[in-house]
Amino acid sequence: MLNEKLVKFCNNNFDNGKLILDKLFEYKKILIKENESMNLIGKSTIDDLDERHLLDCIQIVKYLPHHEKSFMDIGTGAGLPGIILSIIGCKNLHLVEKSPKKSLFLENCKLQLDLDYHVHNKSITEISDLSVDCITARAFASIEKIITMTKNIINKKTKFILLKGRSYLTELKSINPQKYFLETYPSITSDESRIIIMVTK
Repeated sequence: MLNEKLVKFCNNNFDNGKLILDKLFEYKKILIKENESMNLIGKSTIDDLDERHLLDCIQIVKYLPHHEKSFMDIGTGAGLPGIILSIIGCKNLHLVEKSPKKSLFLENCKLQLDLDYHVHNKSITEISDLSVDCITARAFASIEKIITMTKNIINKKTKFILLKGRSYLTELKSINPQKYFLETYPSITSDESRIIIMVTK
């Protein structure tokens, strides 16, 4: 069973909501099982996994560019939101995770869930041979650091979709409004969190 809010969101926002929910449920089972032996998500968040992690990530579907674009989730960890993006149908998708153990987890999820993405087991700063249209990150680094770390893979139209907690206001102060269009949207899972949308001017 999945959280009622998650079920309602998927049914309201996707034509194939049931298929997505089935895949999310399978991913949830893998995540909980593997979390027993490695630190993928905080153990205190397992009871609220559906809303705290799955719904929190899948809500960014409203801000994604068209699926034919190239996507990259940096510091993807347990695949949040990277695996979620694959489950909802994003193609040309890259997940960047420097931890070998977590990268192996991502590869195993790809096989078990029949998903389509490329795992980069390295730091984002080591990648320079790609031009990415949409970059996502959740609980990874400050906005300023993300800008610096991704400078070799962005193009003039790259869209950043960043899931941020209570520190978002402080982080936004360090971003030059002359260089970036910035928009903030409320999170449906936390009053203190925001979804930051950023594009170069």
